[in-house]
Amino acid sequence: MSKEQKAQAIFVSGLVVLVIGISMVLAWWPDVISFFKGFLGVTAAIGGLLMMYFAKK
Repeated sequence: MSKEQKAQAIFVSGLVVLVIGISMVLAWWPDVISFFKGFLGVTAAIGGLLMMYFAKK
């Protein structure tokens, strides 16, 4: 297998994985939104703790 054929095989594999990933995100969109909201909540809580920690110093 030549370098060009390997590159083409990797490109096609990447394209397949990309399509599968996008279809999974679209199929589970409410769960994706819920996860994102949870991530933002945890990030905000950690940010608040850091602000309180630095305010005490």
